[in-house]
Amino acid sequence: MKSSRENGSFGKNAAHKGGMWAWLFQRITAVLLIVCLAIHLTYTHILNIGETNSANIAARLASLGITVVDIILLASAVFHALNGVRMVLMDYGFTSRKSAMSLSLALWVVGIAAFTYGLWALWPWIS
Repeated sequence: MKSSRENGSFGKNAAHKGGMWAWLFQRITAVLLIVCLAIHLTYTHILNIGETNSANIAARLASLGITVVDIILLASAVFHALNGVRMVLMDYGFTSRKSAMSLSLALWVVGIAAFTYGLWALWPWIS
């Protein structure tokens, strides 16, 4: 029986198998999610005790720092989730380079649409 080194598959990590940048950004967005979610929950549920209504949300989002944290949280969540979906789908079916690239493109379109929708939902309080 041949080992993976003998049959030529040892050390080959093709871009359509996931890629180093996707792996790295998955870790970066995980850290950003933890930090930004902690800030978001602290400001929303601990420091802003009371009823959650439009006035409370507007007062919280009047701060540039909180708005930036919420936008980073949105971008990180969208990327982290869709990259996770991409990796699972690539493990189970999108094995060719062409299908992996079409999957990545489709998920980028979905991600940009989701991020745009999230910004649109925040826009009344940002502007």
